Amino acid sequence: MPFDDGLISILTLESVEEPGDMPKEQYVQKSQHFFGERTVGLNRQYQAKSVNEQVDRLVRIWEDRTIRIGMHAQIDEEQYRIDNVQHLKDEDGLKVTDITLRRLDELYDIDEKQIDTDP
Repeated sequence: MPFDDGLISILTLESVEEPGDMPKEQYVQKSQHFFGERTVGLNRQYQAKSVNEQVDRLVRIWEDRTIRIGMHAQIDEEQYRIDNVQHLKDEDGLKVTDITLRRLDELYDIDEKQIDTDP
């Protein structure tokens, strides 16, 4: 499967206020990956609905075991919460990671100094 559907940034939400300032959270980029869009199947949709969750996207990248549930992601201008991470082997036996994403209503700033344009 080619990973030519776009670029996903993996982010963490961190406190960036100076001591004594009001609390402020902002995304810090941890990694970037080219991804392939996957089909969100009915089973996955029903499982999410059974626990009052929603699946907005499913993407596949080359294996990255540093990605965890609860981290965040950005694709284009859309921000997401990572709701599931599965480490698998694809049909060719290559190690990949499937990431289940839920679109966020509350958007955060991204630390532009951390953005790396090379995955």
